Amino acid sequence: MKNLRRDACDPTLILLAATLLGCSAGVKAGQAGTAGSSGGTSSGQGGSGHAGTTGTGGNGSGTAGATGSGNTDGGNPTDGSCGGENVGAVYVPLDLYFLMDSSKSMLDNTGSGTSKWMAVETALGGVAGVGGFFNDPGSAGLGVALKYFPDEAPGAPVTCMANTDCSAGGFGLCDFRNTCVATGASTTAVSPLCIDASTCGAQTCSRIKTCAGGTYCAAGPTAPSTACSGCTDFAGYCQLRDICTPAKYATPDVALMTLPGGAGALSSSLMNHTPDGYTPTGPALAGAISWAQGQQSSAPGHKVAVVLVTDGLPGGFIPGFPPPGCMPSDVATIASSILMKASAPTMPGTQPILTFIVGIFNPSSQEGSLAPSNLMTLAQAGGTGSPVIIDVTQNDVTQKLQDALKQAQTKAIACSYTIPPPSHGNADYTKVNVYFNSGGNSTLVKKTSGPAACSQGGWYYDTDPNTDLSVKLPTQIIACPSTCAQFNADTSGSVQIQLDCATIMVN
Repeated sequence: MKNLRRDACDPTLILLAATLLGCSAGVKAGQAGTAGSSGGTSSGQGGSGHAGTTGTGGNGSGTAGATGSGNTDGGNPTDGSCGGENVGAVYVPLDLYFLMDSSKSMLDNTGSGTSKWMAVETALGGVAGVGGFFNDPGSAGLGVALKYFPDEAPGAPVTCMANTDCSAGGFGLCDFRNTCVATGASTTAVSPLCIDASTCGAQTCSRIKTCAGGTYCAAGPTAPSTACSGCTDFAGYCQLRDICTPAKYATPDVALMTLPGGAGALSSSLMNHTPDGYTPTGPALAGAISWAQGQQSSAPGHKVAVVLVTDGLPGGFIPGFPPPGCMPSDVATIASSILMKASAPTMPGTQPILTFIVGIFNPSSQEGSLAPSNLMTLAQAGGTGSPVIIDVTQNDVTQKLQDALKQAQTKAIACSYTIPPPSHGNADYTKVNVYFNSGGNSTLVKKTSGPAACSQGGWYYDTDPNTDLSVKLPTQIIACPSTCAQFNADTSGSVQIQLDCATIMVN
């Protein structure tokens, strides 16, 4: 399907998305040409109208409007005599909230020798302001806001050795890393971790120590004095250092900016940010969804989505034991209580907020082995099907991350179109039809009553025009999933919207 939006897909994305998303072959369009009105007589057998002229503007040319035809489906549903106004479909504007995992593990190296954070910087901002997703011509017109997590409490110590190091400043207690050790014994195998004796059975939950050469040790009660000789206590972490309040993550670190104009500020923020802390994914996603819902409400003609880029599963300083109050912390609850409620809202007129998941993992690590199933749960709940998981041991992390972000951009706006105003005044929502043009043929796509009635395909409005239009006017035409798939499968086709002819419904 030809993309008539100003920021059409570029060739690199077309190849990638052919199997994953069915991204349409795009043209860098200015203003779409104006199509001819459909001809026809009362019997529906009339001649055809003239094709519209090719639009110009931007860095290229628009696509000429399709030739109208004398077709009973294209005009008045009773006699085929309607001669409506036809315009090329235009994708809705897209705003993305980038939720960036900037935990300290993002400083770990990738297979190319650079850190994961450097790979993220390059994929998004390019090098010295050149290249990258923010500067890509295909991103022009895209709105982007940027948020890092975790946010850290001002004044909290970097590490702690005793509870008073944290509690004196109001940062909770000091979490220590402990492991189970038998009485009178010591161990250098400091996994799994524990928080108290209740998880150790007959053993004791003992403090882990750091030893020479990057090794670790833990000694149980009455262990010989030579056990863990020369080792020091592993530094702890204040429970309230990482902020777990969702509202904190509903305010971006870089406010919404339109590309390419905002590329410089976004890239500069990434370069000046240093990863630290752990991974309060649940509260961060709750805040991101809240921002997206607010933005969708204030800009109803836009599509708004969240992109989570992460290198870790939800957790804190002690893996498997989140800090008190940092909830939800498990993947299943995050998926059901946050993402699914946003992607499949039950309140009439509420637009879904999609969440795209990009994971950056070492597949041989414990988290890496768990990443595919856990991130799949998040992506499915977020309404985006499956995550993109990038292997950090490879040397193409930057390119794969940039491709993943383009996928998110394309899929978020797939088959959602603006409602064009007629040339003579305001739109009549009972007189709008959608056509799919392919191979010289124009096929009517009938309207359904809403997303729940998509079993036969078709399209619907984002807001039911049969309700009180003074409350919220429809702003988008949305194709049902099966119809959207048909659109995207035909890379030479185009979508056209007809105004001023009575809407034809699915039977």
